[in-house]
Amino acid sequence: MPVLTDEKRALLSELYALPGREILNRILDLDEPQKLIRELPCQDFFWLVKRVGEEDSLSLLQLASVDQWQYLLDLEIWKRDRLDILHTSHWLNLLQQANSRQLVRWLFSEGEYLAYYHFFRTVDVVVINNENEVYDLPDGFFSLDGVFYIGVRDPQYREAMEAIIRVMADEDFQRYQALLLGLAGVLPAELEEEMYRLRNVRLAEQGFLPYEEAIAVYSPLNLAVLKTEQMEALSGVIHDEEIRAIVPVLPLAQTGTQNLFMDVVGGIRDPLFLDRLRLEFAGLANQILSADRLMVRDIDTLIEACRRGARIVNLAIERASGRDPASAEDLLRRHSLVTLFRVGFGLALKLKWEAERWLKQSWFYGQKLDPDFWGEYPGGILKGLLEKRPRYYVGSSETEEYRDFERLSDLAECLEVLRRLMVLDGLLGKLSESYQLKGDIVDYPEITYHSLLFNLWARLLLKIDPSFSGISLGQARRFFSKLRGRSRKPPYSMAGFKRIFIRDFMAHAAESDPEAASILEDTLSRIWGEFLEEYEHVSISDLDRRYSRFVIIDTSR
Repeated sequence: MPVLTDEKRALLSELYALPGREILNRILDLDEPQKLIRELPCQDFFWLVKRVGEEDSLSLLQLASVDQWQYLLDLEIWKRDRLDILHTSHWLNLLQQANSRQLVRWLFSEGEYLAYYHFFRTVDVVVINNENEVYDLPDGFFSLDGVFYIGVRDPQYREAMEAIIRVMADEDFQRYQALLLGLAGVLPAELEEEMYRLRNVRLAEQGFLPYEEAIAVYSPLNLAVLKTEQMEALSGVIHDEEIRAIVPVLPLAQTGTQNLFMDVVGGIRDPLFLDRLRLEFAGLANQILSADRLMVRDIDTLIEACRRGARIVNLAIERASGRDPASAEDLLRRHSLVTLFRVGFGLALKLKWEAERWLKQSWFYGQKLDPDFWGEYPGGILKGLLEKRPRYYVGSSETEEYRDFERLSDLAECLEVLRRLMVLDGLLGKLSESYQLKGDIVDYPEITYHSLLFNLWARLLLKIDPSFSGISLGQARRFFSKLRGRSRKPPYSMAGFKRIFIRDFMAHAAESDPEAASILEDTLSRIWGEFLEEYEHVSISDLDRRYSRFVIIDTSR
């Protein structure tokens, strides 16, 4: 297979960006469309099929080689270690419509195991050796020779299977008869196991390792490894024309993200180095899919694996290069992308471990509260860190609520939030001890740390029993009247009370170390700012328990 020229690689990326129908039209308008398609690496062909859509991909399948078909079937017709008969029938139907003669020749050769297994599962064969024998065959059975009578079990694919069988008989009648006779001796479990083994061997060459091996991509590596470990001799392998011919273009070109890693890749002019990165990146994305045990029948799944790879690799590059493009390129030359991915994932994992260590001894966890207790943003950050594979909380207003860590700023932001949660949690623990507060907080499903702080502070200001519990509507009105003083129109000011709010709670942090005390004071200042913003336009007469986020108004009191 010849190596794709830069012109054809550019054309492929351009084609992929078009809507499905336009992709087909552009390809079919070429002088030699089959030449282009058959030159594509199998992965790029698969991506095109997914981009166009299965039902609209007949034109692509007609132009494709059997190797490209084999790669597609390896990814499409298996569920873990079991062959999906319905999906196999679906794809054989499409391939039969695309090029029945090529399909039959493949089933008689490299696809022989699949032919035997699929026929065993989907057709019934009755052999009548004597024309005087009488059989009461069900409707739907047919024969091409008066000896083998065949019935297709699934009516949905009866027409396709009958068409395949007729072409088989026309292509090589003896092989056709041998196939039907051989069905009686098929041991399906052994045949399926051997097909699965061969499929894994083929896919391993593309980075689709068995789960037990693929999961190593999530084994964290310390940053220090980038100072000692050197790239293995893959750069020499890429000089091989046969290897370069299978280098896919689309995985690295469709990450959908812009960061230091992608900027450096975009500036590389060394074609061998760039091909090495393309090949490695495709293998990395495929290993991620294997480790996550994801089916690759959906184009969004493929793209998400590529995004994960690009983002986490970038995390390691930013940390090790100091964001210097020249140093970043040097890292890419000296280390494999899998190594960089593992280093980047290790950076995120360290933050997860810190969150888990704190969680086990935290006050809020001991109260059986969940991360939503900390509100939408801090709670979202915490939930993302506690996932099996930690992710960054983007926000519910974005297209994706969570994404993989990509930049050092993501880690820094999460660490800052985690530090604030730690000091607030410590404060709440001390408050519950100081005021001998009971577990009455569980009475309020809408409870958050905001309401605990302001419920208690309102009670202290109003000189009523200290508690985390809500206050009555009348008490809430007295509380806000006291805060606003002579302020009579919005935005209502609460002059002087910010200092009192911070002072009252900082008094319980007297034994904290200076850094923790500084974080707590800044956090309390921010909380006051949120409180003021929430209520500065709410008149006292409009106070309503349904919309009071910082103070729980308990109408039963």
